[in-house]
Amino acid sequence: MAEITEIFVMTMKDPDRADAIREAARKDFTGLEGVTSWKTYVTTDPNRPTLFAEIYTFPDHETAKRVTPQFALRDATKAFLAEVGEVLVGQYFTEYQPASGENK
Repeated sequence: MAEITEIFVMTMKDPDRADAIREAARKDFTGLEGVTSWKTYVTTDPNRPTLFAEIYTFPDHETAKRVTPQFALRDATKAFLAEVGEVLVGQYFTEYQPASGENK
């Protein structure tokens, strides 16, 4: 089965305050069996609102479906969720494989 990437694009209420809270949540959540990684990306255009992409990876869809619900239940990740201003998009992704079998 293909690796699953879960991507959330969001704003943060206070990005500086969220940093330490995110790191505590990251340590907690990536300690769960089945969580491959959690990376954070931030937009760079100073003329637009700052957005964050929180990107989680799991070995397969079944593992993602089993582990993801725990995010909202754990104290460290609940604290991180309290720092989120708005979630713009959140969904599971996998690498696109065109019908021809070649990535273009």
